[in-house]
Amino acid sequence: RCRQHIQANVTRLTSLAQIARQCHVASAYLCRLFRRYDHQTPYQFLLRLKMNLAAERMQNPGVLVKQVAAELGFDDPFHFSRAFKTVMGISPEAFRRLR
Repeated sequence: RCRQHIQANVTRLTSLAQIARQCHVASAYLCRLFRRYDHQTPYQFLLRLKMNLAAERMQNPGVLVKQVAAELGFDDPFHFSRAFKTVMGISPEAFRRLR
């Protein structure tokens, strides 16, 4: 149920505490559930979904990286770039050049 909630609200969610609050469970319990059944934390799941969405949006011509970062709830485009590189293994600019 929590996975479905995260997938449905990926652009609005920003933190583990927010996810847990909206799913009506404690943060620690939510983490234990994800570790047991999904082998990742809820925040890692959320971040992966956001970066996949970012990759899709950056394939459109004329879309700026900072626009995508803002759409996904990142206030700092540099934080977005670091997170993107951590998840995807390549920087957003290099990703755009490949596409």
